[in-house]
Amino acid sequence: MRKQTDKKLISFAKLPLIDKFVKDEAEIENRSESAIIEAHLLESFLPKEKNARFWAEHYLYSEDGGIGRTLEAIFSVNSAGVNWKAKYDNLRPLVEFAKTQECFCNTIPTGDERELHHCCSQLDSVAIKLEHLADEAADRTKKYAYQKEAKWARELWTELREEPQYSRYVNIYQLLLNNWEDLKGWSITYRLLADLAVLEKGWRDTAETRTELLQIMKDVSAEWND
Repeated sequence: MRKQTDKKLISFAKLPLIDKFVKDEAEIENRSESAIIEAHLLESFLPKEKNARFWAEHYLYSEDGGIGRTLEAIFSVNSAGVNWKAKYDNLRPLVEFAKTQECFCNTIPTGDERELHHCCSQLDSVAIKLEHLADEAADRTKKYAYQKEAKWARELWTELREEPQYSRYVNIYQLLLNNWEDLKGWSITYRLLADLAVLEKGWRDTAETRTELLQIMKDVSAEWND
């Protein structure tokens, strides 16, 4: 583990060169050298896309934020598309991250959670969609695959609604990932994901998880064009 120190000391092997860069930019922009250094550091750490940058600053690294709060914010905003469409459909890496982390957290629902009813409603909608896809599939192999997934979705919904203590959120993440191509552009998918992010109370907020999530946010948001 890195040794903790009372002060953050900055030592650069190329300090004379860096100093010249900073002085020149500070003079041109009529700003302090410390402001120039701060701007460059933030630019290197934070996502360039404005929404992802906001989430990183105000959720991932805020005093009352963290992994769960950040995931909830991203999924909630992404559900707000037009005509039941999601804003973006490239969030699979975030869902995979959430699923992997959920394996370590694994909060068991009690049935008293405020968000549980809404979560069940969204999961019901996913089950209905998969049932419709099974009915409409002309190819026998695809029909069987959809029927299998729809049956599992219905089982997860029944369990979460009637015996929540036996439910595991990681199974719902896996269901969504199994059917990602059919669900990735649908607003309901991200409403469900936002609920799951809130329902999990034991997210691991560590240097490793924050850094991993931050990098995923950078990669995913780099593809957004608003």
